Amino acid sequence: MKKQIFILLITVTAAFFCLITASCDLMASLFHGPEPLPSYTVKYNGNGASGTAPSAQTVEIGTVINLPDKGSLTSGGNVFAGWSESSTGTDAIYSIGSAVTVNKDMVFYAQWFDSSTPQYTVSFNANGASGGMPPASQTVYNGISITVPGQGMLSYSGKIFAGWNTHANGAGTNYTQGAAFKVTANVTLYAKWQSPIQYTVSFNRNGASGANPSSVTVDPGTIISLPGEEGMTYSGRLFKGWNTQSSGSGTNYEGGSSYTINSNAVLYAHWEIIPVVPPGNTLVEQLAYVRNYTGNGTVFDIVVYNNVNIGATSVTTMGINITVNIRSVSSEDVKTIQLDGQGHLFSIDTGITMRLQDIVLRGHSNNNKALVSIGNGKLILNSGTKITENTNTIGGDGFGGGIRVIGGTLEINDGAEISKNTVRYKGGGIYIENNGTVYIRGGIITENMAEGYSIGLGGGIFINSNSTVSMSGGIISKNKVSGSPRQGAGIYVESGSSFLKRAATGIITSGIIYGSSGTEANLIISTGSDGNAIYRNFGTLKTRNTTLGPGDEISTGNDVGWQ
Repeated sequence: MKKQIFILLITVTAAFFCLITASCDLMASLFHGPEPLPSYTVKYNGNGASGTAPSAQTVEIGTVINLPDKGSLTSGGNVFAGWSESSTGTDAIYSIGSAVTVNKDMVFYAQWFDSSTPQYTVSFNANGASGGMPPASQTVYNGISITVPGQGMLSYSGKIFAGWNTHANGAGTNYTQGAAFKVTANVTLYAKWQSPIQYTVSFNRNGASGANPSSVTVDPGTIISLPGEEGMTYSGRLFKGWNTQSSGSGTNYEGGSSYTINSNAVLYAHWEIIPVVPPGNTLVEQLAYVRNYTGNGTVFDIVVYNNVNIGATSVTTMGINITVNIRSVSSEDVKTIQLDGQGHLFSIDTGITMRLQDIVLRGHSNNNKALVSIGNGKLILNSGTKITENTNTIGGDGFGGGIRVIGGTLEINDGAEISKNTVRYKGGGIYIENNGTVYIRGGIITENMAEGYSIGLGGGIFINSNSTVSMSGGIISKNKVSGSPRQGAGIYVESGSSFLKRAATGIITSGIIYGSSGTEANLIISTGSDGNAIYRNFGTLKTRNTTLGPGDEISTGNDVGWQ
């Protein structure tokens, strides 16, 4: 009686749970056991042959079966070669005994070959195993796939089985147990033995198009040959090997060279930029191409073969991190790009680095802007470059005669020159604002002038609005200011900005700003007096009239070096 009551309670509880959850799986399990797995049927078709095909097999999902022999099937003078899921044999053809995992209803068609079809043998080599015998050889007709066997009873002291390989040293194609291997010739597959500890080297194409080369997993101490440029392309760049750092700053290895694997590693394709000549018959057309370019990291090389006049030009791009080199053919034949009309000869904007070499940019006496404007881009002046003879008149904006830096970066290197430019307000040679940065590493800033009917500030350089000039070389001389007030014949530093003439470590061994009398002095011309090398317009007003030469340090961030 107690047993009957207990069963009744279980039944009521399960029924109640069924109503709440809308599932009666629990109740079914209690009374009938787990639900059986789905079953699928594998059938065999003689594919036009006479006789009886092997019987169908119905098995649970995931069951591995071995394909049978042909049974009593015959097909004239043809020979039975195996089974395929395609009647025409376009799918893989499997030999007798091949293992197949059943995950659906399947039909296998007998495949009949002409008796003249060649047969090939797949042999298995123990490859130094310390015990056991390799699997038996298999002989099948050309084009038939066999199922790759496991290691069987093979063993190798201190090593583990990792499949079969077409080369004894494991450098060929690897096949794992259960894989299909299509036989098209006599072949020997070698047991692959490896250390229990494995290291993997992966390859990263590092911005290129195409597929990464396949990673390699091997025993410690294995020497491999590194891949080359196969399948990878990078517009405007040349493959130079593999590097341990994506930036190319690590150890570099040539493609095809030997590499010893003693740890997990990632090697990055190392790409060298190849300058690209933008299409176009003129400088204007070439810069227009750059303006519409959408690539990344490309360097364009523009050679100016003749003196040229152009109007105000925006140097922009739709790409990212684009460099534009503009140069003459040689330093013995320097060409001039002359401003035609008014405005900035070049306006260098975000995403652009312009590098000038052996080229003259010339303005004229009635312009209304600085000759060059640097927005959030970068301008590099190398040897043989001049920014010269431009006057930003009183009717202009009054900021910069030669160059106006607006949040961008200017680098002046040995052999460059910013000279004979005039502004009727601030910054005869250079005007810097909006967190702009200027590096003076060489070259000369000379004979520039800030003049005005009233104010003339910064004959050589005017530094404004949180901007910075760092000088480690070069000469600033013979620059002038006039008007009232007239300050900073060499350099004028506005409140919040910085001028640095000091080395990161040690003493600066080059770099001169003239302030005292002499032929190189910066001048206040309306009085004929010697100008100051540098003028600081914040805190207590101070000037430095004496020449700052090699070994002198000065920073407007504090009072070091000021008199």
